[in-house]
Amino acid sequence: MAMRELIRTIRSHIPFGLKEADMCQGICRGCSKKMLEMLDTEISQWEVDLNNQRVRPTLADLAFVEKLARRTHKVLQRNNLIKGGL
Repeated sequence: MAMRELIRTIRSHIPFGLKEADMCQGICRGCSKKMLEMLDTEISQWEVDLNNQRVRPTLADLAFVEKLARRTHKVLQRNNLIKGGL
């Protein structure tokens, strides 16, 4: 299923385990903590819904989750918390 694959890709490229002390050092160019929390909440809810077979994701759902992941990745890059592309 496309949403499960997208979630797997996101979880493998986004470092959800960053400590707050590491995220909140120096100049902040977008809030890494808030973006990570928002993305984690979104994909965690999708995982629950997919496991319970409550909903089927639409293309719009996939596009939204991908866009949120890309924005989160970009903020983490700007704050020098990760390198490379998504």
